[in-house]
Amino acid sequence: MTVEQLIQKDNSFSESGFISKVDNTFIMLLSAIMTDNMPRVKHKISDELYNKYTNYVNELNSKNTRQMYDELNVKSTHINEITEDEENYIIKVLLVSRYMDYLADKTTFKLISGNNTSRVEKDNILTFKKRKNAQTESSARVCPSCGANIDANSTGICPYCGSSYNTESYDWILTDIG
Repeated sequence: MTVEQLIQKDNSFSESGFISKVDNTFIMLLSAIMTDNMPRVKHKISDELYNKYTNYVNELNSKNTRQMYDELNVKSTHINEITEDEENYIIKVLLVSRYMDYLADKTTFKLISGNNTSRVEKDNILTFKKRKNAQTESSARVCPSCGANIDANSTGICPYCGSSYNTESYDWILTDIG
């Protein structure tokens, strides 16, 4: 499927807006890993990815280490493939990133392994999905915990009850990184 065909099926889709969302989600995820703050991205990634990276951060914490992605930036992002199944639109994206990738001791900040002197360039294939029956951006959203109306630009944390939730019912969710 082409971008134009997707727009015909989902008139809320914007290629530039989607690319921006991809870049932000990728940077937020790596930042959340670095800062041991996975709840910050819970609403942007699938439950499977959330559990995978939460377990990784917990493993690092048990060893008193921190994963570092210094000087992180996105060089380029391109849509590679758009498909659909019965329930979802699926987009695979090639994201080229650059950063210093290393492990450091949380107490002494000393290098344990990796490269902390020069950035490496990595090609990542990110897969995003969105439900076909997803509410549009202008639709009111409801907190699954307390039922309060949630702002369209929600952060995934209810401002009324503080519960975190996944935005899968109305937005693009990162489901895989390869």
